[in-house]
Amino acid sequence: MTTLEELTPRVEIYSIDEAFCDLTGVSNCLNLEAFGREIRQTLLQRTHLTVGVGIAPTKTLAKLANFAAKKWQRQTGGVLDLSSVERQRKLMAALPVEEVWGVGRRISKKLNAMGINTALDLADTHIAVIRKHFSVVLERTVRELRGESCLGFEEFSRAQAGDNLLPLVR
Repeated sequence: MTTLEELTPRVEIYSIDEAFCDLTGVSNCLNLEAFGREIRQTLLQRTHLTVGVGIAPTKTLAKLANFAAKKWQRQTGGVLDLSSVERQRKLMAALPVEEVWGVGRRISKKLNAMGINTALDLADTHIAVIRKHFSVVLERTVRELRGESCLGFEEFSRAQAGDNLLPLVR
């Protein structure tokens, strides 16, 4: 994770092989897709691991971008920038609702029964409908799919983690 800390302003360790990076300010200076490729290449050189890079305005959209970057690696080169709403909607239309971060098998079955089959269907569902049938967690997911950041950023701290740090990002 040290490499990510060197390359980006802020890093949140999500799991042993995954992190969120805050690129606020970077977009004013660099093309984000090119920056994502630089991150990917640097990590490959330093760790010999191939990673997927998903770039988006919210964590939920970033997870979708990362999923697509890996799934369609030949077309994306392992990097997908979903900064534009048009690209977000195009990807969400192609992904089944169960691929959305936090939508499990049980929830996806209920959504499918309601005619909500794709990530885009979910994003376009009226909040009142989501609120009536599901929890506030799914409401936040819908808002995130719409580009509204609802999940805070928890910056990584070496002092908090101690020396036994997570060694890689995949």
